[in-house]
Amino acid sequence: MRISKGPSEAYVRSRVPRGFHLDVARSIQRMLASKVVERDTVPINDIDLITGIDVAYIEREDNEIGVSIASTYSLTSRSIVEWSCWVGNIAFPYVPTLLSFRELKPVVNAYLRLRRKPHVVLIDGHGKAHPFRLGIASHFGVCMNVPTIGVAKSLLYGKASNDEGPILDPNTNEIIGWVIRCAPSKPTYISVGHGITLDTAINLVRRLCAGSQMPIPILHSHNRANELKRRIIKNLSKGVTNLDSQCASILM
Repeated sequence: MRISKGPSEAYVRSRVPRGFHLDVARSIQRMLASKVVERDTVPINDIDLITGIDVAYIEREDNEIGVSIASTYSLTSRSIVEWSCWVGNIAFPYVPTLLSFRELKPVVNAYLRLRRKPHVVLIDGHGKAHPFRLGIASHFGVCMNVPTIGVAKSLLYGKASNDEGPILDPNTNEIIGWVIRCAPSKPTYISVGHGITLDTAINLVRRLCAGSQMPIPILHSHNRANELKRRIIKNLSKGVTNLDSQCASILM
């Protein structure tokens, strides 16, 4: 049994940037969490296009660059049918339990560049399985009014077996997510983002497993984001500074 209660507020407060008001952020998280819908807002039989979004980062001396990819998979054609890209500067650092304040900008921008809007979005991160019930999948889903699922490689909050089964809130024993095995050796942590039930989220992600810890749409985005990251690092060394224009080279 793995148990994670999340970082202490004192630790989180020590990591946030100067001028950022943690109490205000917590109020925003609680307010948005109250708007999360845990029912299927899209008929299950109508779901075909499923997008996976992942973000890679490039550390620089004076700033950090985010590379966000959104890849759409069709259940009907069993293939990636579209993907989009966004590259830009990131101002907010990585702080546990505040990931959505860092990743919302790149995730939204990549999503908005898709020509066809998907029926469901998978995000590399958590949804309800979060100390404040608002991981990046829930934050994005509520703000964009899109059905979302959090799909994570590690446990942020809750108690769970390494085998398939529920993720429980360590304080209330409420089910806040589920562990499945997309890969034989590593667990995958699923939680409701917004506009979907946990049962539907589990079934959809299982249909998208292909031997890797991450389901196909997220895996495609992860691979493309890291491929573009390597190109950008190389181009930066040559003096190329127009970041977002570099998406074109990988989308061609």
